[in-house]
Amino acid sequence: MPQIAAATARCQLANRTCPTSLSKTILQIVIPTLPAMEAPLHTTPLLNAINGLPGPNVLQDHPPFLRACHSPWRFIPQHILVILRGTVLAYLFAVGLMICHFKIFDETTDHSKWALFFHFGMMSFGFTLFYHLTTFSWTYTHLYHPNANETEGVVERGIIRAMSLPKNMGSLRKQFYFTLFHTITCVSGFISWAVYWLITRQYIVVAGSAADESVPNGLLGTPFSDLFGEGWFPVFVISNLYGAPSITMIIETMFFNSIKRPFAVGRHVFGLMAFNVLYLLWGQIGKAVSGCYPYFWMDASKVGSLEAVTAYSIGFVLLAPIMFVVMQGFVAARERLTRNNSPARTIVRQVLDR
Repeated sequence: MPQIAAATARCQLANRTCPTSLSKTILQIVIPTLPAMEAPLHTTPLLNAINGLPGPNVLQDHPPFLRACHSPWRFIPQHILVILRGTVLAYLFAVGLMICHFKIFDETTDHSKWALFFHFGMMSFGFTLFYHLTTFSWTYTHLYHPNANETEGVVERGIIRAMSLPKNMGSLRKQFYFTLFHTITCVSGFISWAVYWLITRQYIVVAGSAADESVPNGLLGTPFSDLFGEGWFPVFVISNLYGAPSITMIIETMFFNSIKRPFAVGRHVFGLMAFNVLYLLWGQIGKAVSGCYPYFWMDASKVGSLEAVTAYSIGFVLLAPIMFVVMQGFVAARERLTRNNSPARTIVRQVLDR
């Protein structure tokens, strides 16, 4: 190589004017760098951007699609995760059928059944069911059918492809859409729980006591007095409709997936608030279709004025970022507990290794 010959000649010249150790040092510095000077373009390292940082649109971490298929806990391997996801999905599906039966055939209301399509609790439960159906399909095919093209049979291959992880998982747009859907599903479950148990239940008790002449003035029932005494089915349905989405998403966040906190926090918060605003508009459409509002506080005749409706609506929209913080608190707790040097992880590992 002419470069090595030239470097050797320079070092021989240096031997005449400097000690031998200096010439060896020059050879050690110059010669190892020469192959890199002649390296072809296709062997250029990936971190070739400015200051050694990755270029734009480069996948830096496992995409959230894959993280949804892997539990961060050592005691939940892939095959156990598939079983757990299948169990949760079967439970939600069975409970969903019970809820629909109760709302359509058993519950007595003075409005059209079309109101169910505008019911926030029903929407939140539907989001949760669809999310768990999606993640179960991904986890199952990711473990047992990683290559859908190798599946025998046209119909079977089509089903496996439909259940498999999306193509081009490195797309930042696809990643954002999925994490936003995951966030909306989790946050809407928290909002549904908070609004019903902390606000709507109180209104139901007050309104029921005011309508019942047998109740003395000033004596109100407990927030659950109208649920008990009518059998187990109404209590079971109401508890699951407004409790199952939030509980299952907490379990999902803490144990079933390893999705990290999003980088685009502002976009997620804006998306959540926009979702709540769109739901308020959807509720107005529900009033025109079914004759009633999804929530009592959307009706000016029940809360007293349009100003009160506006205040309730603003509070409903602001619940989105508040519940987003709660969700990220669970994510942070999981990441801290599953960290390699976490004391909790060490204790669990010692127990499992016995």
